[in-house]
Amino acid sequence: MWWQYADADTYPGTVSFSTPETLTTTFQVPAAAVPGQTIHALIQVTDNGTPPLTSFQRVIVTVAAR
Repeated sequence: MWWQYADADTYPGTVSFSTPETLTTTFQVPAAAVPGQTIHALIQVTDNGTPPLTSFQRVIVTVAAR
């Protein structure tokens, strides 16, 4: 599951992931984003073991000039 970690972002808005429940996804940097702002995307993966274990990884996207 992909989701935005808005508490860590410097971009104040939200982004939508194209396929948040798959291993790979995409999102579009909003036009309102200013160069230097960051968007933090997290992937959350849970296995099917007993007990199920969950892991998180973060991708930090820094907005560049267009």
